[in-house]
Amino acid sequence: MKLFLPNNIFSKILSSALKSDDELIINTNPSGLLSKNLISNLDSVALIPVLDLLNHKDLFISKKAGISFDESLSNSYIYFNQHEKLDKEIVLAGDVSSNEAILTKILFSETYNSNVQLSFEKINGGASTKNRVLVGDRNFIDENLSSAISFTEEIIELISAPYVNFVIASNSEEMLNQFHLKFQKVISSIDPIVCFEKFNNDFPPAAKNYLSDNLQHITFSFDEQDIEGVTQLLQLPYFHGIIDDMIDIKFV
Repeated sequence: MKLFLPNNIFSKILSSALKSDDELIINTNPSGLLSKNLISNLDSVALIPVLDLLNHKDLFISKKAGISFDESLSNSYIYFNQHEKLDKEIVLAGDVSSNEAILTKILFSETYNSNVQLSFEKINGGASTKNRVLVGDRNFIDENLSSAISFTEEIIELISAPYVNFVIASNSEEMLNQFHLKFQKVISSIDPIVCFEKFNNDFPPAAKNYLSDNLQHITFSFDEQDIEGVTQLLQLPYFHGIIDDMIDIKFV
């Protein structure tokens, strides 16, 4: 069985608990390619951004495992430039996925009453002074989190449920059941703080302290609140006219 994961600190914690071996071959990909690689590999599961389901409605998703946040800890943060008008442009930077591409417009419309235009970060980094949403580990490597706004907290305010960033998905219901049978017990026992402290990463001390203090607010093993979070998140694009019909979620 292949498992496709995004390349961020949170998926690394999950990966460290599962361990790649003959039964599970772990591959990391940019978040935007996870569903594409999943669909191309029928004997696989993947940790995909929840809103990928808008374009991949036939996928089965786990009601037991993924990555869910319930407070300020996040894979994405918002950075405002005080000299940049809020009603102009928001730059999406880092390991951008469907979640940020869709939820940013909804979030700024609902929370800041602003119809922003989205653009993507230039390769040369020239967009770094603009208002932006930065996704992934760069938040912990080269950014000042004290000046950032948690994307997770803003989404939680909108849906009144945990923000489920990623879900385990598969083309096959049987494949998901096999994954649960083999690995759900391990996933349920993950202590993210203990796993993180074993890593030899390049994060500066302030970021390490921030993560150590806040990793209690991530979960890999879902309960009913997380399932409700998935449901509420997938309803947002419908209520904002981005899609015409509600998604029929295929929970396993």
